[in-house]
Amino acid sequence: MTDVKPAKAEVARGTFRAMLDPHEWATLYTLGVPRSFPRGSVLMFEHDPGDRVMILIAGRVKVWRVEEEGHEVVLSVRDPGDVLGELAFIDGQPRTATVTALERVEALVISEHAFRAHLDRTPRVASALLEVVTKRFRETTEKRSQFAAADTIGRLASRIVELAERYGEQSDDCIVIAGLLSQEELGAWAGASRAGVALALRTMRELGWIDTERRRLLVRDLDALRRRAA
Repeated sequence: MTDVKPAKAEVARGTFRAMLDPHEWATLYTLGVPRSFPRGSVLMFEHDPGDRVMILIAGRVKVWRVEEEGHEVVLSVRDPGDVLGELAFIDGQPRTATVTALERVEALVISEHAFRAHLDRTPRVASALLEVVTKRFRETTEKRSQFAAADTIGRLASRIVELAERYGEQSDDCIVIAGLLSQEELGAWAGASRAGVALALRTMRELGWIDTERRRLLVRDLDALRRRAA
């Protein structure tokens, strides 16, 4: 029998996979099927049954849903090592959001039955999943409170700070955020209209906080953005 070895890729800190030791991850990997998804493809659809979970091996995705008014709201961006579909897996209800690849993605797909049986056998892995769910709930609660108190510029500044801290690359005189979210997606993440985002970005450019290029955001004054987000 040929051994199946998990793919090697950068794993983001604090993710589900980052909490597992090499043996735990290798064992979990044998339960699933690795799949590749091109940029723009949907990994999971809102309202689908929770018959599987996925663990990102490489690439990033956005988690989003359509509100009653018909506009898209981006809930989060997930990184390599993150688990997807955990809520529907836990409560057995239909999925609450759609997951779309922001770039080419590799993911491990595990059936609900296999994943549940594995957690029953490995309490430490189950504890890691619980920790992830709890962390996400706290983050969601904090962002809701922030959104209720902040204006469009404040919300957008907060999202740009998060992108800079998670994905920014330091250049000589700025932090470069390249090719992850479009301006429209950034607005959907900040809970702002297209016109509101355009106005907020123009204001930030005039203040010297950022510059914008095609699919690139240049952060010139991260401290100013942090202060505005707060």
